[in-house]
Amino acid sequence: MKKHHITLILFFLILVLSFFLNKPMKVIYVKTSYHLEKIFRKPQKSLIVRLAPGKYNLTAVSFIDSTCGNCQEPDTPVSATYGLKISGKNITISGPEDRSAVIYTNSGYGLYIKDCEKGILENLTITGGIRDSAAFASDAAIVVSNSSVTIRNNKITGNLGDSLMIAKNISGIMGICGRENSVLTIINNEISGNSWDGIALYRDSEAVIEENIIDGIDKARGNIPGGGRGVAIGVTWNAKARIANNLIRRYWKGIGIFVDARVTARSNILEDLITWGIALWDADKGEPFAEISNNIIYNTGAMGASITSHTEKNPGYFSGNIIIQTARDSTYDSPEYYGYQCALAEHSIPENFLIENNLFYENRRATDDLPDYDIGVTRFFKELRLRKEWIKKIPVLEKSEFYQEFM
Repeated sequence: MKKHHITLILFFLILVLSFFLNKPMKVIYVKTSYHLEKIFRKPQKSLIVRLAPGKYNLTAVSFIDSTCGNCQEPDTPVSATYGLKISGKNITISGPEDRSAVIYTNSGYGLYIKDCEKGILENLTITGGIRDSAAFASDAAIVVSNSSVTIRNNKITGNLGDSLMIAKNISGIMGICGRENSVLTIINNEISGNSWDGIALYRDSEAVIEENIIDGIDKARGNIPGGGRGVAIGVTWNAKARIANNLIRRYWKGIGIFVDARVTARSNILEDLITWGIALWDADKGEPFAEISNNIIYNTGAMGASITSHTEKNPGYFSGNIIIQTARDSTYDSPEYYGYQCALAEHSIPENFLIENNLFYENRRATDDLPDYDIGVTRFFKELRLRKEWIKKIPVLEKSEFYQEFM
């Protein structure tokens, strides 16, 4: 065979291979829940699903989750339901920019993203979750397992579940749950009025969480039904997260960094919380890492921040934070609740965990022997002016109570 013939054959093979490797995205326009469910009865690839404005009522499917997201033993099987199971590669589900495509999941694992590479959920309203009966089911409007997904510009709201079921199990329905071997990008969502954690990350998951509003609305707690129960953002076991520029308010608890989690929490506003703002807790068995800097913690019932860590090597730091009017509810004065009731509860501080350059004002202490870092009003507003440059860079700043009160 002549040399130029071989070259032409190779060129043709390259073209064919390139076509299959770069297969164009197929676009499907959907107007009914039946059509939406039919599409995802099997895994999909290179697909864009565009939802028209309207209501999409999903039919719950019962299944056995072979692993448990937040159990001591992760291989524990759990009975649950899902509304839509999304599997495959390069899949986008998109609604109109005004989020007028409203998905009622009618299930525990609402949109269940399982074994999906490069998924996107955008411009959707996701609501109507129903709490599963199994206490350890990791129910959420969006559950992500063994997947990589971008979740942006969605409204995740009103996933409350049955009040009797919540009273029995305490667990409610989360906004977003990141599970095993998942990578999530969570940007510019409104996560409001859901009955458990706003965002929870469990074992072997990681996420970028930026510019979201996480609002409990009802400020419910314990086994009382309503929104805002749980932790606004909880990162536990060995999960990893970068948490920045979020507005967290009207929740039971703020940002939790638990066990072996590795977290950077920067430039978040946490306000009007029933108990604490930020908690770093090793659970007496882990070695967490946390860089907690330039956050605003304002108006909490229990302590502003709590540090309990025995991490010896590279434990992180707590620096440049603003803590105002915390520990205001005497209900939590007993250390049996959450620990020392003051602005910064230093329960166990690693030797090389840096605490510096934080600003404290008008905080309460349960007892006079607890530390008092507060400064006077004149100095406070002078210091606040010096920090306005980074404060004003927080995109959700003007939507906060802190802004109305102090800026």
